[in-house]
Amino acid sequence: MPKTTDLRFNFIEQLIWWEGQINARHLSQQFNLTRQSAAAVLKQYRQQHPENVIYHQSKKAFVPTKQFIPQNDLRDFSHYLQATATHNNICAEMSKTIEVEAPLRNINAEQVRPILKAMREQLAIDIGYISLSSPDYLDRIIEPHTLIFDGLRWHVRAYCCKNKAFRDFTLSRFKGDAVIERKAEYTALQDTKWQTFIDVIIEPDPRLTAKQQEIIANDFQMENRQKTIRVRAALANYLILRLRLDNDKNTPEEQQIILSPECKKKIKQYLPK
Repeated sequence: MPKTTDLRFNFIEQLIWWEGQINARHLSQQFNLTRQSAAAVLKQYRQQHPENVIYHQSKKAFVPTKQFIPQNDLRDFSHYLQATATHNNICAEMSKTIEVEAPLRNINAEQVRPILKAMREQLAIDIGYISLSSPDYLDRIIEPHTLIFDGLRWHVRAYCCKNKAFRDFTLSRFKGDAVIERKAEYTALQDTKWQTFIDVIIEPDPRLTAKQQEIIANDFQMENRQKTIRVRAALANYLILRLRLDNDKNTPEEQQIILSPECKKKIKQYLPK
């Protein structure tokens, strides 16, 4: 298990790299420290790594220097999320597990910082974005409210001022300097699909034998050969893709599970056309 100091130093580096700044308040809130104790942790880090941070007077926070040399792995965005999750009640021993890694999309910290700031402070930002339909970077004014990980890619859910609707943007496709436009006019509260919850109901492929269906039902913890998964309507498509239900398979052994016919009709309106 990492030492307390290592956890706190990792938190400092993840925050300063991905968000671009840190102060004693961040440490105080994250680790339930007094402001004096949090300031002492920051001082200890600066003493050990004086080349990494410098105080920014107007931000009233420490920011990374151009000579910043991290002592932790800052390449993977998930490490930032893990480090900034609550550290209370950490397990005494890490479980022996392994995850199959897939090639994740490239995410640039310089592009993520303004998006995180916009989410945190409810701002509208102007930033370059590229899509398959528009292969050249175009400026988009967006009002982001939530980050989404679909298992392979990071997305940001945001109000798009161009399309006048809430949309998902692939995080790796932002580029260029972001400009703060104003305070956001739309938040997650106005995002209808985000606020709407739907039931995705799966069941064994009926082409399987009765015994095979029982195996699948057991695999997915089904009751009466059905499993109901409650999800935000805005995230339904990601769930469908992750369950590999976006395309019908040729054989029941390959398909294994399907959407219940009734569910398929009900959620169709929330899925891409």
